[in-house]
Amino acid sequence: MYKQATNDYFLPSFLKSTPIKIFIVAFIYNALAFISYQITVTPDNIAPIYPAAGFALASVLIMGRKTLIGIWVGSIVANLFAFWDTCQMLKIALTNTIMTAVLVATGVTLGAALGAYCINILNKGEYPLKTGFSVILFLAVSVFYCAICSLLGVSAISLFGLSDSNQFIFNWTTWWQGDLIGTIILTPFLTSWLYRYHIKIIATSLFEAIALGLATILICVLVAFDHADDQYLLLIVLLWATFRFRIRGVSIIAALFALLSTLYGSLGYGTFAILTPEEALTYINSFFGLSTIIALIMAGFYSDYLHKKLDKAKA
Repeated sequence: MYKQATNDYFLPSFLKSTPIKIFIVAFIYNALAFISYQITVTPDNIAPIYPAAGFALASVLIMGRKTLIGIWVGSIVANLFAFWDTCQMLKIALTNTIMTAVLVATGVTLGAALGAYCINILNKGEYPLKTGFSVILFLAVSVFYCAICSLLGVSAISLFGLSDSNQFIFNWTTWWQGDLIGTIILTPFLTSWLYRYHIKIIATSLFEAIALGLATILICVLVAFDHADDQYLLLIVLLWATFRFRIRGVSIIAALFALLSTLYGSLGYGTFAILTPEEALTYINSFFGLSTIIALIMAGFYSDYLHKKLDKAKA
């Protein structure tokens, strides 16, 4: 049931063309990076939530190694725009700006290649979110993947003078955290929703899905307006998503909470605005990230249990 094949994911037919596939991946990566760079931790333009990292890993897992070219190109373009103002302000040569963008893009591409390779090897080529254990392996590899991307990225901007070397550790941990949050949000979302063989064991309704979304929005509003303890209500919503919608539901709730909390933090609202909007975005990641990780693992174990139960019923 879970063995990976070229047609295991729902993809439009035009993505069979390699040039189109590369162009689409580059465009989407660049767009996600551009959005992330609109809210960055100053002064070094590091995004505290970076979904492009999750897209990069998911694209390799779903569409194969040829997407690495698109990731590399998209990252170069995104980084050139991101670094341009800083380079102009610091009067850094254009060649250094280009080299920085190329090295950062190379780090992202290398990380995505190694991350996808490790996930496929550890899962023996099977669907990477098949069981709770495979979800744990995915999360462990994601930590490794994001560490590579962030380390090479911060090294590049430090080497060419775009960042103060005294800020290396802070920049690296912030970059790593942003990449990891982006990965645990977007990679499970894309892989689970595009995967063909999810069996509908529990009937769910559109009304229930809407209610789940509204509950998430309500929690974000309460937290935003100085009700910090209400963030723990997110645990109830994640459990609801886990046992009714499994990984697909958890991934949507995680994406929605990240989007809303980022919006509120950037606007300086209440609990999310601890010191500055940028620091607020970094602050919210710890609780949100840990909660999402736990929910994904539980959803993986529960999904596997339901699949085994259905297989026994058919035997």
